[in-house]
Amino acid sequence: MKLTSCFKISLAVMLFATVCGCNRMNSKKYVGTALDPLVDPAHVDTTKFNSEYLLYSTVKINGLLPLQSKFAEFRKVIGKPDSLVNFNDTMDCQSYEEPYQYIYFQGNVFDLVNDTAIFQHLDFRTRPDLRLECPAITLDSKTSLQEVEKLFPRAVHRMTTVNVQGSGPLRSIDLGASKQYADEWWILFFDGDKLVRVDMYAPC
Repeated sequence: MKLTSCFKISLAVMLFATVCGCNRMNSKKYVGTALDPLVDPAHVDTTKFNSEYLLYSTVKINGLLPLQSKFAEFRKVIGKPDSLVNFNDTMDCQSYEEPYQYIYFQGNVFDLVNDTAIFQHLDFRTRPDLRLECPAITLDSKTSLQEVEKLFPRAVHRMTTVNVQGSGPLRSIDLGASKQYADEWWILFFDGDKLVRVDMYAPC
């Protein structure tokens, strides 16, 4: 009887530890999403924090290239840019104190600051070979609105339609890039239910 009781207790402890371990792993994978088992988005203090976000530091292009990388590494993954254009303070909103350039390739843009390439926007219609990978989701030309809604339902609920130069009307979703509110955030653009473009937006 005592051995049976001990066995039952040990089994219960192991099951509890397994469940807790799985929850911790899932929480790491789904951090910032509605599927995080350790966070209830409805109880997040939205005066200070984003209830849903796609953590900037976890996103890599094709699973290899961080969103801020050395220009040489950028060229290995993306290829040779079409052009490098100097920032023009009479025409553009200044984003950095240092001198910088724009990297243009097939209608897409990175900034180049002190040999560091920094993501600005990626259009999957011109570069369907590229994708943004993070633990919870891969954003590419095959990503559907339904996939995004499973992870970020509140953001999708706030979706709007905007006219984008060269593209016409697209459905637009704003999404935080970190838990804390910041002056930069993602914009996901959809043509119908298909993702076509992702921007990192910072107001001037």
